[in-house]
Amino acid sequence: MQAAAGRDRIYVLTLVLTLVAICAFSVFVIRDYQDQGSQRVTLARIGGVSAGGGGDASLPASGDNGAAAVQGSTGGAGAAGPIGGSSPAGTAAGTRVRTTASGVPAAAAPVPGGTSPACVNGHMAIGQIVAVTGPVSEQTAANATAAYFKKVNREGGINGCQVDFTYLDDGGFDQQKAAADARELVQQDNVFAVVGGFTPVTSSTTAPYFAKLGVPVVGVDGLSLSEYGNPVEYSFACSATGAGISTVNQANRLGFKRLAVLYVDLDFTQVAFAAMKEQAAKNGQQIVYTNAENVASATYGTDVVAARNANPDAVINLLDTNSAVREINAMSSNGWYPSLVTATATSDPVVIQQGSGWFSHPGHDVYVLRNYLPANANTPEVNEWLQTEGQYFPGFDANTYAEGSWLAAKVFTEQARKLGAGLTRASLLAALDSLRDYHTGFTPDITMTADHGPNRQVLWMRWDGAQFAQVTPFGPW
Repeated sequence: MQAAAGRDRIYVLTLVLTLVAICAFSVFVIRDYQDQGSQRVTLARIGGVSAGGGGDASLPASGDNGAAAVQGSTGGAGAAGPIGGSSPAGTAAGTRVRTTASGVPAAAAPVPGGTSPACVNGHMAIGQIVAVTGPVSEQTAANATAAYFKKVNREGGINGCQVDFTYLDDGGFDQQKAAADARELVQQDNVFAVVGGFTPVTSSTTAPYFAKLGVPVVGVDGLSLSEYGNPVEYSFACSATGAGISTVNQANRLGFKRLAVLYVDLDFTQVAFAAMKEQAAKNGQQIVYTNAENVASATYGTDVVAARNANPDAVINLLDTNSAVREINAMSSNGWYPSLVTATATSDPVVIQQGSGWFSHPGHDVYVLRNYLPANANTPEVNEWLQTEGQYFPGFDANTYAEGSWLAAKVFTEQARKLGAGLTRASLLAALDSLRDYHTGFTPDITMTADHGPNRQVLWMRWDGAQFAQVTPFGPW
C-alpha cells in the first residue's frame, strides 16, 4: 500500500515537472517566433490605449484627421482582411506590439527638439509606428527596421551606442491608437527619433505632434500629405503630385489615350488624381471613367463593370494592396483583362499571389511605378537588405514598404555615425536638411528639398508572366 502511494506521489511529481517544462518551452518558442532574433520582446496591452503620460492638445482623444476616408474600417479587418504582411504570433486585432533590440531602455528623455545627447547610458531609443493589424498590414516594414538595427548592434552600435528599437501598431487606420502610440514613444519610451514605418492614414495625426516636440521622423512611407513640408519629417518616396504625373505620363508613352481611373479616397491620392487630370489634359488624354474608392470599399464588382463599359484603353489605379486585390479579383470575376498602369501596391507579392490567374491571362500588360530599386535589382545595397532581413525573418515579404523602412534606418544610421558624439536631434535635422547628391543605393542620388521629399524620380516595371521586371531606368516625373 505504502509502495503504491509512493509510486503515485512520484507520478504526480513527474507529471507536474513535465507540465512546467512544457509551459516554459512553449513560452520560449512563442517569444522566439515573435522576435526571430531580438533579445527581448514584450507583448503590449490588448484592448484600450495608453496615454503614456497624459493627453496633449495636438493629439485627438479620438480619430478625426482623415476619419471620413476610413469610416467604418477603423480597427477592423476590412472586407478582405489584413493583407500585405503578417501579424506576430500570439497577437490579435487591437494588439499593440513592442519589440526592442536590447533589454536596457534609455534612462532619460531627450530634450524636445533640443541638444541633449542621443546616447544615454550606452543606449539609444528609436521608435516606429506601423500598421500591423487592421485592413492594411505591413509587419514586414517593422521587421526590416528591426533587422537593420540588429545588424547595427552586431557591428558595435552607432558610435558605440546600442540601439533599442521599439515599434507600435496603429491598427491600420486608428487615429486614437496612433495618437497614443506617439505619446508612448516620446513620453514613456523616450525615443530619440522615429525611423521608418508604414502609416498611410494616421501620420496625419502623429506628424503635428512630432513636429511640436522636434522629434525627427526619418523615412516615412510617403502616402500622406502631412509628411511633406513638415520640419521634422523626411520622405524618400515619390510625392503625391509626382505619383499622379508620372503614372499618366507612362500611360501616354504606352499610347493609352482613354483612361479609367480608380483611386483610394485619401488626401494623398486626391492630390495625385488632381495632378493626373491636369497632366492628362496636357497630353491629350481623356479620363473616361473615375471612381474614388473607400479603403474598405466592397463595390469593386459594380465599379469594374462601369469602368469596362466606358471602353478605356487602359486602367490606372492608385490603390493600396488590399484594394488592389479586390479590384483584380472583381476584374477576373467579370472576365475583364485590361492593361493596367498602376501604383506600387499592385506589385506587392500578396497581390500577385491572390491575383495569379488574372496576371497570367494573355493579352494585357501591367506596369507598376516604383520609388526604389526592385528586390531583384542585384545591387550591393539591395542584396544586403534581402540577406539581412532574410536572416532574421526568413520568407519575409520583400515589398517596397519593407525596403523603404530599411532605407530609412540606413540613412538615419549613416548620418548619426557621421555626427559622432555631437549627435542630437537638432544636429540630425540639420544634417538631413544639408544632404546634397547623397547616395542611398536604393534611389537616385538625392539632394534634400524644402518639402523634405527629395525623390523626384521613379522607375517602371512590367509583368513578364512570372515577375515584375524593370523596364525603365529612374527618370524624372
